[in-house]
Amino acid sequence: MAAHFVSGSDTSSAWRARPNRLSSIRHILLAPDFRLNPESRQKGRAFRAVLVGYGTGPLASRQIMTVTVSTEIVQAELFRHAPASAVADLLARCPVQHLKSGEQLLSPEQSNDCLYVVLEGQLRVLVGAVGCATAIPVGPGECVGELSVVDGGRVSAPVVASEDSAVLAIDVGTFWRLTENNPTVARNLLTIMAERMRNTNEALASSLQLQQTYERWVYIDSLTGAHNRRWLEQMLPRYCDRARREGRPFVLGLFDIDHFKRYNDAWGHAGGDAALRATVRAAQQNIRPADRIARYGGEEFCLLLPDTELTEAKTMAARLLNAIAANAVLGADGATLPGVTISLGLAALQGTSAETQIIDAADQALYRAKRAGRNRVAV
Repeated sequence: MAAHFVSGSDTSSAWRARPNRLSSIRHILLAPDFRLNPESRQKGRAFRAVLVGYGTGPLASRQIMTVTVSTEIVQAELFRHAPASAVADLLARCPVQHLKSGEQLLSPEQSNDCLYVVLEGQLRVLVGAVGCATAIPVGPGECVGELSVVDGGRVSAPVVASEDSAVLAIDVGTFWRLTENNPTVARNLLTIMAERMRNTNEALASSLQLQQTYERWVYIDSLTGAHNRRWLEQMLPRYCDRARREGRPFVLGLFDIDHFKRYNDAWGHAGGDAALRATVRAAQQNIRPADRIARYGGEEFCLLLPDTELTEAKTMAARLLNAIAANAVLGADGATLPGVTISLGLAALQGTSAETQIIDAADQALYRAKRAGRNRVAV
């Protein structure tokens, strides 16, 4: 029995005027509550599925509706310009699968043996790391699952329904018969995969940028722009491991703003925040590109000085003290506030000592600097 395709302008009333065509169209059994919307557009190409008539007969008494569907399936990217009758004969065996909004169609944790053509609604392919994935929309006439069907591997990215959708599930056997018997389908598939690859690369680049932005938010102190405590806890062990492994020197510094509570009481929290920002800005301008500064907590900051001997660190620390003492503190209104000074303690990594030991040593040195009168360096 040959299958015929009619245009989207062929309406139900026009169909009922020609009931003799009922027997020449493929019938698809659908649930009674399912209807395909009149028209969807994706990337400027129409893909229509319209109801053109209702069948009658014994099936109706069993509350299963035989719906005659005229579908411009040859308008789908995969079947464009392919012989309609040959395509329809194979596709008539393929089931229609209905998805609720948010329902997952494909998952990287599962294998897949079907290529899915979207009949109605919209899917999205989630490319990139979890939490910052970029969504590639897939609309009527487009397909998903082609890569895992071709190479027999696992699904490369999750596919989820953006809204209530219907897809035609083409099993792997039918898929290969389509491509082997219709070279046009094979050429269309290559085009689809090339375009999908370009879209995926663009999505991955976007996802990477988004991931880098998220990482910046996670590891940067929002007030001062210095690294935060979370970053320090992750990175200090790495700095120490590298120094021990490669036999290189490493110095850790701890400093805080002298009499910061008094400063806050005198100039308010806004003034204190301005002092913190000014201190970090001056510090960042007076350390090497390889050095790092992290906010340890409150007004206390940590300096990571790789490939640095203790004598070099003392010279750098003295320069840092002078720069911060001479640095202007500007309030939110642009007014100049009193400057601040810091006390700084230094400690060198010793042999196989743990990260906690070098932090304790730097903290003890900071305490000695304060006890000696503040605005100074101690080791």
